[in-house]
Amino acid sequence: MKPSNNIEVIVRKMHFGGNEELHERLLANILKAYRDSKSIKAEHHPIGWRTIMESRITKFATAAVIIIAAVFLVNIFNRTMPTATAAEVLQDAVNAVSDVWSVHMKTRMRTLPGDNFSYIDLDFDFVPIEMWKRTNSDGQVQWRIEKPGRVLLMDGTKTIMLIRPNHGVLVERPLPLGSYDAWFGPLLNVNELLDSELKNELNNPSQENFLYHENIEGQDKIILEVEAAANVPEGDYLRNKFISDSNHLKIYQFDVKSKLLESFAVYVHTEDEDVLIFEVTDIQYNINIENDVFLLDLPENMVWYGEPEILPDNERYAQMSPKEAASAFFQACADKDWEEVLKYWSAPNVDEHIKTYLGGLTIISIGEPFQSEGYTRMGWFVPYEIKTPSAEYTIKVSKENKAERYVMTEICDIRLQTQQELIWTNEPEILPNNDVYAKMSAEDVVRAFNDAYEKGDYEEMRKFAPDFFVNEIMQALVQRNEKGEPTDEQQLLESIGEAIWSQEHSAYFVKCVLAGQVRKHILAIRKDNPAGRFVVDGGI
Repeated sequence: MKPSNNIEVIVRKMHFGGNEELHERLLANILKAYRDSKSIKAEHHPIGWRTIMESRITKFATAAVIIIAAVFLVNIFNRTMPTATAAEVLQDAVNAVSDVWSVHMKTRMRTLPGDNFSYIDLDFDFVPIEMWKRTNSDGQVQWRIEKPGRVLLMDGTKTIMLIRPNHGVLVERPLPLGSYDAWFGPLLNVNELLDSELKNELNNPSQENFLYHENIEGQDKIILEVEAAANVPEGDYLRNKFISDSNHLKIYQFDVKSKLLESFAVYVHTEDEDVLIFEVTDIQYNINIENDVFLLDLPENMVWYGEPEILPDNERYAQMSPKEAASAFFQACADKDWEEVLKYWSAPNVDEHIKTYLGGLTIISIGEPFQSEGYTRMGWFVPYEIKTPSAEYTIKVSKENKAERYVMTEICDIRLQTQQELIWTNEPEILPNNDVYAKMSAEDVVRAFNDAYEKGDYEEMRKFAPDFFVNEIMQALVQRNEKGEPTDEQQLLESIGEAIWSQEHSAYFVKCVLAGQVRKHILAIRKDNPAGRFVVDGGI
């Protein structure tokens, strides 16, 4: 018997006190709720359960489904599901992971390779994120979270965050998961993650959730859906920029026999659809994790972030308004006064990348500061528009990929020091006419990328550079176009020179001059530090 027929039989045995027309209407709405709840897609989750709850009649019908599931042994989803609450399922799962001593997770999220682990964008492509945690033979806890451009490691004695290629934070003591990333931490603490949901369920029995069985590839699974509200209101600047700052749906999948969590996904609600923003693609428990996982090779030219020092004339800077501090910072960059820049910087020196990128810039405008409920009370966002100067760079081009054609992999300075890694989260694909591109020289590839940029041919650009880099360029041009600003005058490369082979890197470096760029963005600054003055926190 089909599941929908099972539901019909059960509903027809129930007495609603109404006529046949009402009964049929309720049945139709229940079946619609069932069909919508099953229509989850791989990338976007059409709004079903939440939308169904909008009308008065469907709220009644949906309530009937919940009542049925709670009272009977219902064969709604191919398998018999005994009476159970979300709290009971979560308690079983908490018990199941109580003796877990190691966890390895593979996940993916719509984000940038090198940005904050919690940062999301609904229009971005997926970036792989891998995570490990173990308790070693000495009882020492170690963990690591890594995506292509950023690593967070606690090796048992100290905690390091590496922002590739050469920036980082070092704390000479072990910190708990979540210290630098409140959202990702609990994922590795599987027992605490489930325990948190259990406590939330017990404290909020009226919270909307959906519990059901599902047969997946011949295996019986328990699925739990939990709704979570955004921490910031609609219209806030940080809305939908972090998972916690979005209305979202969390979907847990448990194995019926072991009660272990097997997968986890998060969908962010929008007006039109629910977007899959994060998912765990694989979880392994109690496996041997190699010691090398908890070691981190750091470059010699590391730049360590830290708290700003109190200056001899600190009071002058502490009294600045957010707009004054932002203006003074950009003016110091324009003047190439790096000693002054350091007063707004959280590192002991300004690295060459920042000097090349911002030194000699032109300030076009500084906007009015504003705050967000999702940011520190001592932090502000300052809109700005600048034009960066033209600068000499080299572009690293390599053909060490399955397509065996040259692609761009790094932007470097003239000393071949990495300034930005162009990380291919998916390997360059083998094109239908791959042999044509495989014959292109390193210089040809850079020229072809620049030509595609000038034509606005983003698909062609993706043949030479990773998706995230093309998306950043695309979004910047779209934003300019939406604001009525000219985009046809925007150059990418003023000139392209010869390619130099590096035996050390097994790659070519193509000399070029990057044209000055008009950049409209928002600077994040905060003063919750011992010096009590504003320092740059992001948005460069």
